[in-house]
Amino acid sequence: MAMTLTEHFCRSHIEMLKRFRVWTYREGETPLVHLGPTSSIYGIEGHVIAELDCRTGPFSAPHPDEAHVFMLPVSVSQIVRYLYNPLTTYSRDELMRVTIDYTNIIATRYPYWNRSSGSDHFLASCHDWVTTIYTST
Repeated sequence: MAMTLTEHFCRSHIEMLKRFRVWTYREGETPLVHLGPTSSIYGIEGHVIAELDCRTGPFSAPHPDEAHVFMLPVSVSQIVRYLYNPLTTYSRDELMRVTIDYTNIIATRYPYWNRSSGSDHFLASCHDWVTTIYTST
């Protein structure tokens, strides 16, 4: 008998929980990285960063060689909150500069970015400004 779509999803999810591993870079200081909002309209960004940044979480890779993907724990919401307060411009220049600088540090210090040109790296954000920085890194 053929499995239903729900059964396929459940089995895939179980396998993902067993095998899928994420390495989160330890570089950077809060509040711009490693910390995101958890109670605002952009709260999912903070929850994703907190879950994946947790070294004892179910997806945490103990060593970067064991990771399938790499997370840049950059918080677009926090960058906007701290660098654009008070809001005097909607220019994304400062946001892009911080993200590009962080990415360059990662690319310089770690071989993992360079082995894939960053294609197995991601950042999580619910902020509408993220498309600007994501395409520039």
